[in-house]
Amino acid sequence: MATSVLSQRPTHEPQLTPCKHQVAGHLFEDGKAGSFVDECGHFYKPLQNGPRGRREQEFYELIMAILQSEECYHPRRRLSGSYGSRDSAEPSGEGVESSSGASCIQAEERLAEGQTEAGAQPETHLSFSVRNAALLRAIPLCYGLIELDGVRMIEMEDLAGQYRHPSIIDVKMGFHTWYASGDARYIERRKAKDAATHQSSLGFRICGMQVYRNFQRGYWRASKRWCKGLPQEEVRKALLRFPHNESNLRAADVYGGQHGALSQLHQLLQWFKVQQEFVFYSSSILIIYEGDAQKQSETNVVIRLVDFAHTFPVNGERDSNFLNGLASFMSVLEDTVAADTHDDCSL
Repeated sequence: MATSVLSQRPTHEPQLTPCKHQVAGHLFEDGKAGSFVDECGHFYKPLQNGPRGRREQEFYELIMAILQSEECYHPRRRLSGSYGSRDSAEPSGEGVESSSGASCIQAEERLAEGQTEAGAQPETHLSFSVRNAALLRAIPLCYGLIELDGVRMIEMEDLAGQYRHPSIIDVKMGFHTWYASGDARYIERRKAKDAATHQSSLGFRICGMQVYRNFQRGYWRASKRWCKGLPQEEVRKALLRFPHNESNLRAADVYGGQHGALSQLHQLLQWFKVQQEFVFYSSSILIIYEGDAQKQSETNVVIRLVDFAHTFPVNGERDSNFLNGLASFMSVLEDTVAADTHDDCSL
C-alpha cells in the first residue's frame, strides 16, 4: 500500500518485556524474535521480513482504513471512530455508542438473521463493518505500527493480559497450509509438513498449549516438538486435557454453553460460509480461559483469529480450506465434550 494507516508512535519508547504466555509461533527460547508486552496491556508482534510481514501489515492496514472511512465502531469496542486506540487497552470498549455505531449494530443483527442458511450469498450492499462483524470480533484490536531498534512490530491488545492465569491453546486451521501462488519449494515444504502432522487428515493442528494447574500452582506447557509429534489418535485427549485445570472444570465448561468456545466458533463459522473477501492460510484460532476458574461462569472464554502472514484479499472466492478445517475442529470439540467423563487425561 502506498500510504500506511498504521500510525507510527513518535513519543517515548514503551517498556517492553518478553511475552511469557506466547504458546506458538516464533519464541525467544527457540532463538527467534519473540513477542513482547508492555505495562499498558498491549502486545507487540515483530513483523517478519519480506512478503510475510508485508502481508500481515497490509491486512491490518486494510481493516483499519475501511473502518476509518466508514466512521464505524469496532464490534468489540461499541464505539465510533478508529479501529483501535492507544488511550485504552480495555477490549470491552465501555462507552456511549454513536448514532452510526448504533445503526451498525442494528444492521449487523439483521444480517445475522439473514445468513443462517447454508450457502447464503454475502450481502455486498452492506458496509464492510457490518457484513464482516464476526471477523472483526474475532481478530485482535490493533493500535498501530511501532519500530524499535530497527524491528517493526504490530502493536495490538494483549489477549492474555486480562487473565490472572491464562490457559491458552493455539490451533492452526485448514486441511493444507500452502497456497497455489507460492513457489514450488515453499509448496513442497508445506505439503510435507502438513502430511507429517494431523493437519492434512483432520483439517487442523495443535501448535501450542499451556494449562494452568491449580493444585500445583503452575503451568503445563506443550513444546513444539510435542505438538509436532502428537499422533492423530491422541488429539482428542489433548483437547480434553486443555480444560482440566485441577479445579473440577470439564470440557463443557470451556467448550460448551452460551458463551463457550463452540458458541463463539459457530459465529465465525457462519461468517466463513458466506464471506468471499479473504482467504486465510496458516492462520490460527486461539482459545483462552481463566486458568484458576472453579466453575463455568468464571472461565471468561474467548476465541481469537490470529496470524495473517499468509492472508490474501480475494473477490468472490469462498475460503473452503479454512471453512472445512474449522467445521472439522468444531466437530472434534463436540465429540470431546460428549466424551468427557473426567477420566485420566494426563499428558
